[in-house]
Amino acid sequence: MKSFIIRFLCLFFIASLGRIHAQSVENLRLMTYNILSYRTANGQCTGNNNNPTSKDGYIKTVVQYIDPDIIVMNEIGAQPVNSDRLLTNALNVGGINKWEQANYSSNGWSNLVNMLFYDSTKVGLHSQQLIDKDLQNQSLVRAIDLYRLYYKDPLLHLGGDTVYFVVVALHLKAGNSNADENDRDDATAALIDLLKTKVFDEHVFICGDFNSYSANEGGIQNLMTASPPSERFFDPIDKMGGWNNSPIYAAVHTQSTRNSGNTNSGCFSGGGLDDRFDMILVSDAVLNDAGSEVNYTAGSYEVLGNDGSHFNKGITDIPTNGSAPSVVIDALSDNSDHLPVYLEFDVHKQSLSTSNILPPVSDLRIHAAAADRLVVQMRSRTSGSIQLRVVDLLGRKLIERPFELHKGQSGKTEIDFPYQKGIYLLQLQGAGWATTERFQWP
Repeated sequence: MKSFIIRFLCLFFIASLGRIHAQSVENLRLMTYNILSYRTANGQCTGNNNNPTSKDGYIKTVVQYIDPDIIVMNEIGAQPVNSDRLLTNALNVGGINKWEQANYSSNGWSNLVNMLFYDSTKVGLHSQQLIDKDLQNQSLVRAIDLYRLYYKDPLLHLGGDTVYFVVVALHLKAGNSNADENDRDDATAALIDLLKTKVFDEHVFICGDFNSYSANEGGIQNLMTASPPSERFFDPIDKMGGWNNSPIYAAVHTQSTRNSGNTNSGCFSGGGLDDRFDMILVSDAVLNDAGSEVNYTAGSYEVLGNDGSHFNKGITDIPTNGSAPSVVIDALSDNSDHLPVYLEFDVHKQSLSTSNILPPVSDLRIHAAAADRLVVQMRSRTSGSIQLRVVDLLGRKLIERPFELHKGQSGKTEIDFPYQKGIYLLQLQGAGWATTERFQWP
């Protein structure tokens, strides 16, 4: 296996009474994408004009270009096999194996479901909940999924707790009738009611296809005007208004990727970009509280494939769309009538404070001698005995053994390592110093 060269050393001083902690920041990218009737027939979309094999390739292209850490997808066919297929055919491909998915949940009376996928090396799924009833206990047209995630802090084993946040996946009722608006209103009212129970954290992201033509609709207002103000949700780019067919909002429209003459026999919506259906809204703490453990990264909100010059046009129409490589633009146009939206947020994680005492090791290398043999190599500036430990991301100690340092010499140890693929922590500790580093096995 190719050697993994340590990119940095976390330096810290261990006092006689305990460890001193500081904070550092990890940046995560969240993406939402309506992928248009994936493996489900709706009367217009079929296996011929919306071929799932082709869509797997398009989604792979888009995801690898955005490079997200968390993905919400809408319009997946309502069987677990369909999200399983996305996981194996579009995400964990080409040597990538980091993606995991949430538990499948049925989406009310709809034949379309939501799903959350996440980079398991960075975040984990704590719990999830389905909202399928309105405040009158009537079934929602489409259910809403809530996922509570946690950041896999590499220093969690040192004590304390990690950062939790909630991602909401919704796909509200489509249509511009009063009844459609009322359905959207009922859905977000139920969502706000649950969030107010404080079952979930203050760090919340609401993602998906809102199908709303204006911010004045009840479905949006429920989120923006919740009481108290700390319970409200915000548009990170402050582009709330009457989005439908308005050139003022041309740069944030997400639907439709095609013009009226290119709908694949009605499977795709036509008319060009003229609606802002797809969004990510954030809670007050995420946007406005500088002291929060989770903060929106200013300027990171993007609508991939919208260059601001294709109002009422398809994204491949003239003028040339240079907002992304042509292979990405083509994939967006061929896969769905919606564009993906993404943003970034900072997670304030634990880190170890530095001291004037430097670890006396350098040229630290971690690699595999065989499928079950871990090799640790280092050069030392001093002599003496240290402790070498390997722990997992849950803080469980897997290996602990002494290791002898010899001044000016390189030392090497081989360790039996019969553990599954994943991220682990190597800890070295001596008299008055220690260092911790994360590595991937194998």
